Amino acid sequence: MMDKNTPPPSPEVKDEDMIPVEDVDEVIDEFLGDARYSDDNADSVSMNENDSDNSMEEEQRDDAVYVFCGHSFANSVFCCSLNKNSELAATGSEEDNAYLWNTITGEIILKCTGHKDSVIFTGFNYNDTYLATGDMGGTIKLWQLSDKTCVWETALDDIIWIKWHNSANVLLVGLSTGGVHLFKVPEGTCKVFAQGYGERAEIGLFLPDGIHAVVGYDSGIIRVFDLKTNTLLSTTCDSKHGHSSAITALDCHTNNNLLISTSLSKTILSTMHNGKITCILQDFSKNNETSEEDNANVNIEAAAFCKDPTFPVAATGTIEQNSTGKLYIWDIFKQVLRFEITQEGGITKLVWTSTSTLFTAGVDGILRYFDARAGCYLKSFSGHKATILDLYVFHDEKKVLTVSDDATARIFDISTII
Repeated sequence: MMDKNTPPPSPEVKDEDMIPVEDVDEVIDEFLGDARYSDDNADSVSMNENDSDNSMEEEQRDDAVYVFCGHSFANSVFCCSLNKNSELAATGSEEDNAYLWNTITGEIILKCTGHKDSVIFTGFNYNDTYLATGDMGGTIKLWQLSDKTCVWETALDDIIWIKWHNSANVLLVGLSTGGVHLFKVPEGTCKVFAQGYGERAEIGLFLPDGIHAVVGYDSGIIRVFDLKTNTLLSTTCDSKHGHSSAITALDCHTNNNLLISTSLSKTILSTMHNGKITCILQDFSKNNETSEEDNANVNIEAAAFCKDPTFPVAATGTIEQNSTGKLYIWDIFKQVLRFEITQEGGITKLVWTSTSTLFTAGVDGILRYFDARAGCYLKSFSGHKATILDLYVFHDEKKVLTVSDDATARIFDISTII
């Protein structure tokens, strides 16, 4: 989705950028046109989204309470984020800029200009004093929220991902060349990790302790770095049980040790401190007797641990060959599959709430809500006309922000179901 050619700069945006749902559909329609994996585990239950009260009418509804149309109608909106009280949203798009806007009034507060490629990252720092934006071409800009000015920027090679530290003004940046940069901002001091590996750094994140980072590469290798000493702590590279293709999703448990990682057709659990693989949860290439690279029937796109400490599970989401998707709920202590749920659209991203419920973003433009304890689909939210590319749950968990290939950002009210 991010391999589109960068479009020309978009025209200036007028003030009326948050518009009523009833007024936006016609415009958008005009633009778009026409443990181990175990099949016989007694605890596993296979369900289908259609087992609940789901109908074609959901695809015709628009459940959004707000629609932000500040971005050009010719460009996908790739990323979104919210500040701590969720009153400010930042969205970045294919039109080479980002917008900072008010989620209550829809007012555009700042147009983040100066990027030369699609903006694929927007994020607020830990105390909401800064907003960082980054584009695929390698430009990162830091915006001071108090006066809405750019106070720092840098130019790198092509950027794949950016992460904020959870308690410091520090950015972790992964590049297509394999380099991983650690910036202290706005000073701009920089450390460089893994410069010599030469592998594309597909995904990375700070670990909960804040002093380590984990990076997944296109070779399937996972490396953990000590940020203080700038040294490699561990490597997960098992030719028999490990990944053999690019890492597509990565998350760390709150215990600061257990990692879940996915590649095209495999999901594994491993340990941060020594890189040991503890379990293969999924291996579709084995089931189909093909390599990960040759298996095109299933792509595992998302993975995350549940945030509720009383419910030790993780979830993975797939896009199937026919563009449907499956949500898998895994018991990480027993290392077995609890539930398998089929949904009509493939899963591009999944996000847990603070409880045992989670949302999935669909290639069919539908936001879905699930109860992982019961293993059931609860509700869908329609409105987007194309694939949902990112989602963010409000701090009070009463609303969800989504962005899409349809050039819009939408806010859905979930207060009645949480």
